[in-house]
Amino acid sequence: MNIKLHTPKSLKMGSGLSTLKQFLLSIVATSVSIALTFGTAAIIENNKKQKEKREIVMMVMYDMYATIHAV
Repeated sequence: MNIKLHTPKSLKMGSGLSTLKQFLLSIVATSVSIALTFGTAAIIENNKKQKEKREIVMMVMYDMYATIHAV
């Protein structure tokens, strides 16, 4: 069984610049991916903190309201 594989021009011999370009592109892509992952995680965590703070304030206000009306 003969299988013919297509080799992109950038991977053929004599294209050292293309290999360097692909390497740099992969580094940039990896860096962007990492930044998006940790950036998204930080945004989600910040939103959770804000929601928890608001919930604590609402509970304190309700407790104060209930205490005032119980007296």
